[in-house]
Amino acid sequence: MNLGQRNKISVTGNMSSMTDLVFLLLIFFIILSTLVSNGVNVELPQAKGTNSVTSKMTVSIKPDGTYYLNGGQVASDDLESLIRIRMAGTTDPVIYLQVDEAVPTGQTVEVIGMAKANQWKVMLGATPKK
Repeated sequence: MNLGQRNKISVTGNMSSMTDLVFLLLIFFIILSTLVSNGVNVELPQAKGTNSVTSKMTVSIKPDGTYYLNGGQVASDDLESLIRIRMAGTTDPVIYLQVDEAVPTGQTVEVIGMAKANQWKVMLGATPKK
């Protein structure tokens, strides 16, 4: 009398669906990483969720075109040299830029370009939106 099992169940799975899934995830992350690296971060004068920032270097531009460095008024021609002097020993140079809404965009772009030429990071200040 033969009482052994006649049907054997195969426990191995098919890996083709798993490789398809991994391939699709790889494509998704490649596309996502190219989109993130080309993004542009823009801060508006009023924004929700703004945080208070502590920076050693604050540059403010008033509506009449006057520049202030850490609260003291400076000439626009002297701004870059004064920032260089104060950033000399800093390991992570960050400029916190506060620009009034009425200031022309050209003045803001000049300060950002100056920071980029000297490899300084720039954070634009915004007031919390109510």
